[in-house]
Amino acid sequence: MNTHQKKVAVVVPMHNRSELTPDEQVSFQHLTHYLHAYDKYLVVPNSLNIDLPGCSLKRFGDEYFGSVAANTRLLLSETFYRSFSEYQYILIYHLDALVFSDQLEAWCDTGLDYIGPPWIHCADSPWVKEARVGNGGLSLRKIESFLKVFHSDVYWMEPEEYWRERYAGMPAYVRMLNLPRRFAKRLSWLNNARLEMSQWHLRPDGTKNEDHFWSDRAKHYVPDFRVASVEVGLRFAFEVAPRLCYDMNHHQLPFGCHAWPRYDRSFWEPYLISPHAAWSTGLV
Repeated sequence: MNTHQKKVAVVVPMHNRSELTPDEQVSFQHLTHYLHAYDKYLVVPNSLNIDLPGCSLKRFGDEYFGSVAANTRLLLSETFYRSFSEYQYILIYHLDALVFSDQLEAWCDTGLDYIGPPWIHCADSPWVKEARVGNGGLSLRKIESFLKVFHSDVYWMEPEEYWRERYAGMPAYVRMLNLPRRFAKRLSWLNNARLEMSQWHLRPDGTKNEDHFWSDRAKHYVPDFRVASVEVGLRFAFEVAPRLCYDMNHHQLPFGCHAWPRYDRSFWEPYLISPHAAWSTGLV
């Protein structure tokens, strides 16, 4: 670890527009009210003119904005994490997130590499078979560990397993024609994490968002990559089914939440900061 690194910055990925919706203003108010002491960055396209109080700008190409797939490509790019290498951690804070206290340094002190709200099986997420962490919309990420994944020498696909799955049942002439593919898979620069990440947004099975990669695949490349447990994730943040999560978390409010206007807004409304606090953000 670089001893000159700062501990943590808050990183706010923006859309390709400069105006905040009313709900986004609420999320920004919570950020500036509770986490005012930390460096904050808006991640914006090169072409966007925007200025929010207390925030610096990190600019990236316009092609990384405007869709979920574009955001996935950005948050699966080494350039993105290198741009925050002066920090040990970043807190990704989309403007549909909330925080309710300043526990940020304490969460950094857990030493975990990735923490986010757990995905749990419920009516809002029936695709979840087994609860696990988790969503990236409000997530803590350890920069050094994320960068290790990009430079892992572990294969994306085991060469012989790839060959068996794709070609074992094929006619002999097809196998002969594809022998170069078999040997190419043994070249790490043609079969590595970066190549998998470059194609992740094309996945057809509903797991194409970047947070699925960091939750499920990063430890394939770096076996000691530490993702929070469901129990720890619930103390960090809720997303779907907040009332159920509240019960699972022993009736304790977490550090934050993601997608509060989407999932049971009425649960969160009593915890929103009072409107007069908006004056401190400069938004009203």
